[in-house]
Amino acid sequence: MSYHIMLTRKVTDIKGQSQIQVQVMDTTAPQIIYFTLDEHEKDDLPEALKEYIWGILPDIENGRWRYTGNYHK
Repeated sequence: MSYHIMLTRKVTDIKGQSQIQVQVMDTTAPQIIYFTLDEHEKDDLPEALKEYIWGILPDIENGRWRYTGNYHK
């Protein structure tokens, strides 16, 4: 697998709505990809990345990688 979650964080859009932003490292083409969970269904992202996110979506929503300064096991 070439994708690895680096961190997630809550961001607020212009309308004041809170969303989860995901930061993913793509190791095959060394780059960092940023997107919010509502954007991950768009055609801009590779299918393999979408499948990876769907597989770990419950962990993301439960805050496993959420950046708060605390360590999560």
